[in-house]
Amino acid sequence: MDLYQVMMQRRTVRRFLQKPVDPRLLMRCVNVARLAPSAANLQPLDYVVVAEPEGCQRLFPALRWAAYLEPAWTPAVNERPTAYVVVLARNDKPFTLRDMGLACAHITLLAEAEGLGSCILCNIDREQIQVLLSVPDGYLVDSVIALGYKMEEPVLEEREDTVKYWRDKSGVLHVPKRPLASVLHYEVFGKKRGLLQE
Repeated sequence: MDLYQVMMQRRTVRRFLQKPVDPRLLMRCVNVARLAPSAANLQPLDYVVVAEPEGCQRLFPALRWAAYLEPAWTPAVNERPTAYVVVLARNDKPFTLRDMGLACAHITLLAEAEGLGSCILCNIDREQIQVLLSVPDGYLVDSVIALGYKMEEPVLEEREDTVKYWRDKSGVLHVPKRPLASVLHYEVFGKKRGLLQE
C-alpha cells in the first residue's frame, strides 16, 4: 500500500482486539516520531511506551474517550488498547506544539501502515499520568496515543454540516470530514478551477 492510500484510509479507532502489539513495532513508532520535523531542530520530545497488561490497566483510568458520543462512552474491558505511546515535552514553547502534532501524525500513519488502529488522546489526567509513569519534573505530559489491532472500521462521511462523529444503530462509527472541494482553493482563495472540476 502506498503512503497516499495509508493516509486516505487512516481513521481514529477506539475499539481494539485484545492482541498484544509487537514491541519492535512500538519501537518503530517512536523511531519515526523522533525523525519527524522539529522546529529549529530542538527535538524537545520524549516518549514512554506502555504495553504490559498491568501498565495498560493502570493508565486507562487517566484517559477520557470520544467526547461527542452520547451517552458518554468508554471502551469496554474487551475493547481497550493493548499499547500506548505517551508523548512528553521538555519545554512549553509555542512551536513545541507543532513538533508534537507532527510526531503524533508519524506514529499514527506508521501504525495504519502496519495494520494497527490508533487514537490520539489529549483529554487526559496529566498529573495522574506523570505520577503513574514516574515522569520527572520539567517534563509536560502532552498526549497519549492508544494503539492496538482494530476491532472497528470507522466510516468516512463527507459533510460540512457537522464535525461530530457518531455511532449508528449497528455500532459503526461515522466520521464527518469536509469535502476536498470545500477546502481547496486554486491560486487565490475562492477560486475552484484547476485541480478540481467545476
